[in-house]
This record gives sequence, C-alpha cells and structure tokens, in this order.
Amino acid sequence: MTTARTLRPGALPLLALLLLVALAACGQPAQSGPSGASGTSGASGSSSTLVPVLAVSELDVGPNRIALGLLQDGTPLNKADLRLSMRFFYLDGSEDTKVQSESTAVYRGQGLPFGLYVGYATFDKPGNWSVEISIPNGGTPQVVNLRLDVKEKSRIPAIGEAALPSKNLTVRDNADLTKISSDTSPDPDFYQLTIADAIAAKKPFVIGFLTPGYCQTAVCGPNLAVLKKLKDQFKGKVNFIHVEVYPYPYGESFQQQKRVQPMVEWGLITEPWTFLVDADGIIQYRYEGGITFDEMEPAMAQLAAGEPVTPLVSP
Repeated sequence: MTTARTLRPGALPLLALLLLVALAACGQPAQSGPSGASGTSGASGSSSTLVPVLAVSELDVGPNRIALGLLQDGTPLNKADLRLSMRFFYLDGSEDTKVQSESTAVYRGQGLPFGLYVGYATFDKPGNWSVEISIPNGGTPQVVNLRLDVKEKSRIPAIGEAALPSKNLTVRDNADLTKISSDTSPDPDFYQLTIADAIAAKKPFVIGFLTPGYCQTAVCGPNLAVLKKLKDQFKGKVNFIHVEVYPYPYGESFQQQKRVQPMVEWGLITEPWTFLVDADGIIQYRYEGGITFDEMEPAMAQLAAGEPVTPLVSP
C-alpha cells in the first residue's frame, strides 16, 4: 500500500519539467493534508509511482484551468484513457477539512509531445489551497496532494477582465511575414489585426501568444496548428491573431530573452498563452500551455455564438 503524499511540484528534476511543461509550479508543499485528503491509498501491486506536475504558473480567484502532466520513472506519461479525480481544499481557514469543489482532469494530449490532463476549478478566495489528485494506478488509486497558491489578482489579464489594446506587428508593418512570425508557414489571416484593432472591430477574437520556432515548452507549434484548424472552421465569425513572442531576429532575441511589447504589457513570462475575447473586448477564457482541438472547439463555438465560455469536462 502507498501512503498519500504531499509533493512540492518545483522539486522535480528540471529536465523533466522542461519536457513536460517548462513552467514554474505553484505554491509550497502542504504541511498537513485536510481531513479526507490523507490516509492510506495505493497502487496495489503497481511497481511504478506516478508523479503529477502542475502545468500552470499562476492561479487566481475565479475560474481556472488546471492542467497536469504525469511522470512515470521520470518520463512524461502519455496515456489517453486516464481520468484523474481532483478535490480542492482551502487551507487557511476553519473549513480546511471541507471539500470546496471537485473536478475530473481528462486527457488533452492529442498532437502534443506529452500527455496533458485538464480539469477546471473556481476559487472563491485567495490563499493556500490543496488539490487531492486520485490517479488510477493498479488496483487502488494512488493519491497525491499538491499545494496551490491562489492569488487575489493575477498579473496577467484574467477571465472577465478587458483585453489590453496592444499593438502587435501586422502585415501593415512588414509584408514579409517571416519577419513578424517564426512560423515556417505563416497564415496571413493571423497578422491582419492588432489586438487594439480587434477590440475596435466589435467581433469575437482569439489571441495566441506563441513562438513556433523557439518554444521552450515544445507546444507552440501544435497550438498554432490547432488555431489554424479552428480558424478554418470559424472564419468570418471570429478573428484570429498570432503574437510572436520574440522580435526579429528571433534567435538573437531568444538568447537575450527579449520579448515583444505585447508580451510585456500582458504580463506574460511563459509561453504559449491563448485568450478567447468576446465582441465587447472581455476575456472569456485563457489557456496556458498546450491546447487541443477537442478542448477548444466547444469553447470556440460558445465564443462565436456570443455565449459565455464555460469549458466542460468531456464525458
């Protein structure tokens, strides 16, 4: 039997983190698990422990996308049939023994170089939280607790806030798209509007802050492929914008970690990020790290229809 453990995400080997998400993990290890989030559980005969890694760099009050990776013997796991149960506890008050919410993280690794498991949570107050993750691993699920640091306000524009009217490069600045995008096959449709233009157009739009040629998480290229596919489906209903992370010449800027001004204005220190913005310029949802068509298509349909974006775990 394996005892439920509380892990510090940042304590995992750097190489494994780079392979999985290349993101700074949230929070510190919980000193003691809440009632019901500790005790005995295990992998009943399993010879290998699975280690969850948070694929998010920041959580704040309100709705949040909780993306996880799994390491098995130090190697990212890519198993499509896994579903991870998550229970969230608030640790700073008298209710620290009460489950505040629950979710299920489902596989979202299609087209990505590693398995990603995504669920959703809404935090009603800042402070120290814990997520209890139940991972199928043999006869009895393996249970691990991770500490979450939930901020009152994000440094990054949050869901429900107005999009910042940044002025990213477009074809009007340079008709040579290779000078404004590291994509080897840039689609001109992604470089027609600045974010400020898109807000003024009063039409839903999507922004992908990513760098296909210099991505440190290995998911920028797959993300852009997803956005291109979505553009083909929702063209005419939703505008699409790609903001390259580094100014040209990209290699030199990458070495210097010099980022374009919109990245600075939006407070983005990791990549990629994807934002869905409605016709009123309000951010309906945001996604850090890898995305897939299966996760994004329902949200895009809601955005295109002028409905609130409320991601749901697939059955």
